[in-house]
Amino acid sequence: MFKSGWLVASVAAITLFSSAAAYALPVSGISTTEYNEGTDKAAEFFNPLVVSAVNLTLPQASVDALNNNPYTSVYQHASVTITTADGKVTSLSDIGVRIKGQASRTNLYGKAPLKLKFDSFVPGQKFMGLTRMTLNSMIQDASFVHEDTIYRLFRAMNVIAPRTTYSWVTLNGADFGLYMNVESVDNQMLKRWVTAKHLYSSNCYGADITFNKSGCYDTNYGDADRSDLQAAINVSQYDGQQWWTEVNKVADMTEVINLMATDIYTSNWDGYTDVVQNNYFMVFDTTGKLRIIPWGEDGAFPSDPSAQGYWDGVGPAFRGWGNERSVMLRKCIAYAPCKTLLTKAEVAVKLKADQMNLPSFKTKVAAVINNSYIAFETRANRNVNDAIGNQNWLDYFFTYRNQSLTDYLKLQAPLAPDVTMSGTALVGKTLTATGATFDYTSTIGYQWLRDGQPLLNQNQSTYTLTFDDETHFISCLVTSNKTSFQPASATTTPVRISSSKAQSASITGNAVVGGTLVAKPDVDEITQVSYKWFRAGRSIAGATSASYVPIAADLGKSLTVTTTVLQTGYPKNITTSSPVVIGAGRLSSPVIQLDGSGVMATSLVSTVTADPGVKLAYQWLRDGNPISSATRYLYTIKADDTQHLISLRVTLTKTGYTTLTATSTVIAATEGTISASSTPLIGGVVKIGKTVIVTPGPWDSGVKLSYQWLRNGVAIAGASAKSYKLTISDLGKSITVVATGIKPGYITVTKTSDPLLVN
Repeated sequence: MFKSGWLVASVAAITLFSSAAAYALPVSGISTTEYNEGTDKAAEFFNPLVVSAVNLTLPQASVDALNNNPYTSVYQHASVTITTADGKVTSLSDIGVRIKGQASRTNLYGKAPLKLKFDSFVPGQKFMGLTRMTLNSMIQDASFVHEDTIYRLFRAMNVIAPRTTYSWVTLNGADFGLYMNVESVDNQMLKRWVTAKHLYSSNCYGADITFNKSGCYDTNYGDADRSDLQAAINVSQYDGQQWWTEVNKVADMTEVINLMATDIYTSNWDGYTDVVQNNYFMVFDTTGKLRIIPWGEDGAFPSDPSAQGYWDGVGPAFRGWGNERSVMLRKCIAYAPCKTLLTKAEVAVKLKADQMNLPSFKTKVAAVINNSYIAFETRANRNVNDAIGNQNWLDYFFTYRNQSLTDYLKLQAPLAPDVTMSGTALVGKTLTATGATFDYTSTIGYQWLRDGQPLLNQNQSTYTLTFDDETHFISCLVTSNKTSFQPASATTTPVRISSSKAQSASITGNAVVGGTLVAKPDVDEITQVSYKWFRAGRSIAGATSASYVPIAADLGKSLTVTTTVLQTGYPKNITTSSPVVIGAGRLSSPVIQLDGSGVMATSLVSTVTADPGVKLAYQWLRDGNPISSATRYLYTIKADDTQHLISLRVTLTKTGYTTLTATSTVIAATEGTISASSTPLIGGVVKIGKTVIVTPGPWDSGVKLSYQWLRNGVAIAGASAKSYKLTISDLGKSITVVATGIKPGYITVTKTSDPLLVN
């Protein structure tokens, strides 16, 4: 609470436009999306940096009805043309219009606040998805920006609150001035926040959720069953812990507390929280939980010192309304855990307001509405300089309230912080304690404990565990501290510290030449290790890494490793491993590829892929048996190989490694083809008693020819020479000769001569 004088903001003179207009034009397009919220059709409409034009036309009967009875809730016939800031024009006929408000309610021509209902007389008629429009005249908000600002803060605190924009309103051609176009609280608005079962509105001053005020609520949405409202009222009979238990069954107290904290921070004397208990809705969701929705927030951010809200929720009452603050606030501040949550929420509002930079928001809005709109007001709040002065008050208000909250917190005893501890409970690792408190006027202190006893000079938020902590329980005492108060403390859950001492030196891996040996222990974030390898007790030059690959010189020798360990929390430790004897290495199986067809007289060529440094010996095999002298990388197929299986056996040797043999896949050796052969010709006199001779023609070298004479295709016994003497048996017969070519390793070829008729 501020109890001293207040600074007065000086306001620079503003030059006003002198030209008049039927109504001011929109100043910026809907493309301005900086403050748009939501994804519904109306999201682009509700932007406080744009101004629309709302031109109403009322028949005289509607004008008379509203002027004669401004408090009627009956909607009167009218039509409207709405021009959005991007120039889009929408005309709706036969809508409903009525006057709204309590203290701000006037006759129609006193800049009356208005409610429009687009579907009053035309079912389903809407504007950008809206069935209703609420136009606040702002005659009680000389700044023209207070409602914008507080609604944004409510929403930022996750309190259901309407969106806003501005509209320049004319009625039957007369300028009514700049209105705040506030999102109407109905089921369309609520579905963005909650699945609503009932919506109630307060209809009297002092409306509260108590037995004697139960008649102050109208049912705006939902059926006639008001049992959820009655259940909330019933809770007002309880106090203390019983109240807290019961109220959490019927209300979303996180949201209610956020609303009350925002009311207090903004000193909103005309809402639910303070003594007026005015201008709000209650919504019940399908689980029966209530939330309070602020409405008509032109009383926020007062400059009067007597109107500044007390952080503890008590006095003074503004404007002599009494001292009966809302039942939710009274019950909350009387129950310490709830009061703590309220103070925590007040700090959260302060931090959120800082984050949002609300004075900057106000300045942006003012740049849109002041000279282009407020300067043309004729019915209320006509002086733009007054508006600017009230707007600039916000530049100071947040500074004053923040300082006031700081002063209040300084006078409150510190509360035990919320504590957590993270890290690994191993010697050498670091534990981190975190103490959190919403009370930013407190400082957080740390004291580490071993088995509940303080550790000397260990008063930082982190602690590195030593070997002295092994098997003991470590915790941290975290305190909230303030001058002139006893600290409030909380202790983290103790954790038992396990050993992380590095093991003695050891060797794992494959103890053969070419294998990989790995030394333990490993290096980690708290362990430094140096390594030294030894062969038969003598150091191996250059072998100082965590791994070692034995060489041929190590075969049959004993290897050890010595490790020097520097580990956080432990003294230096030098150990030597048990020896391992190095065996012969194992060569990798080679890949043997044979290229060639296996045909007689062609070559098979081998390609062997093996470990580096390996020596290869070749032996070609016929049906698995060695072929004499066939010990090169290639082999030419011989006659003895045909009709047999040929393969290659490779013997691999390397110093320090076990000899390895491997055999290729087999290739079937096949006979060759005689490429040159001729049809034999018979020469001589074809008469009985005469001798004929065969001429074989050219054949491949190495081919041996044999002959067989035929009579009418039948072999003539004994006639296998190169010549044949015709006999009486041949008379009238057809004589041919067959030449057969034979060559080892090749397919035999036969050729038959043309027949000769013996006459």
